[in-house]
Amino acid sequence: MNLNAVWMYCILMLMIGNFARGSGCKWMHPRDEGAQSKFKEVSYHCIQLLEQMGDAVTQRISNPQTLNRLYEHTTNLQAGERIIFIHEAVNSIQELYINGKHDGVTWNPKKLQKFQVNLDRQASELQQCIRKLKSRASHPSSYKKIKTYFKRLLLESKNYSTSDWEAVRAEVLIHLRRLDIIGSVEQ
Repeated sequence: MNLNAVWMYCILMLMIGNFARGSGCKWMHPRDEGAQSKFKEVSYHCIQLLEQMGDAVTQRISNPQTLNRLYEHTTNLQAGERIIFIHEAVNSIQELYINGKHDGVTWNPKKLQKFQVNLDRQASELQQCIRKLKSRASHPSSYKKIKTYFKRLLLESKNYSTSDWEAVRAEVLIHLRRLDIIGSVEQ
């Protein structure tokens, strides 16, 4: 798929997102009983694409204690604050994959592109939700920690080798799974 097709797809997704603007936080809730929310559906696709776009994912974590500290406070957050936390994390992951230098990796480019489009969709839809919640939710230190964590990964990723990017992919996969669980609490 060439660059023009990618841009057209992104523009189309933005137009669809703007059309559905009135949906608000319905993104986090299932439409029908027994169904999954759109958040869960797109989250599932992100996880699947990340797992499938390269070799088997290694399950190593650079610092499990740091990872646990990032998420331990989420159980005390109100629903709107959890949505903001998820949004900050998704935005940070998106920035990592957009601005990181992963040219040398042998990932499937189509799956990488779909992964990035799904991240963009999650970020856009969550942004719609938090517009209504921003004035009521306040845990800036929680959001700052997740941003700082991914900013460090982004800075380090500028010099990453292919194997280092595979380790980043494994960590991001863990984050996406945790965010998926946090998002499930919203239902």
